[in-house]
Amino acid sequence: MRKDSVFNDEKSYLNSWYKIKKGFEEFFKGHSKDLEINPAESMFLSKIYYQDGISQREIANDLLVSEANITKTFKKLESKELVYKTIDETNNARRNLHLTEKGEKTFEKCIEIFKEFDSVLFDGLSEEQINQMENQVKKVADKSLRIAKEK
Repeated sequence: MRKDSVFNDEKSYLNSWYKIKKGFEEFFKGHSKDLEINPAESMFLSKIYYQDGISQREIANDLLVSEANITKTFKKLESKELVYKTIDETNNARRNLHLTEKGEKTFEKCIEIFKEFDSVLFDGLSEEQINQMENQVKKVADKSLRIAKEK
């Protein structure tokens, strides 16, 4: 006899989050062909867009990925002329990351794709329903990150 679990419950948070993630990835892929980046790379760009001069270590900590992963992503985005780095004036060991003009324009297109996805995803929901859902998901996400950081 097979055990019941969140995997076979269509209403479970696990199945719902997986479907949202996959749905977004497909939506993003279909709307970003000219950008030649993926959702993970857009998150990388977002960190630099909103925190110009952020370090690779800070991005790794924020996104809960290895610094090696961030280095690999940086090199890919650098080859696409979306990012560059400078040496920090007060700490020669620190490298500050920046977006090129092309990088800024690319990320601003990502913002529009995210807005469009939200518009489609939340169609028919009231602002109050959306706010309640976002607050609940944020609480769960924050708990999840605390667990991940405790490991």
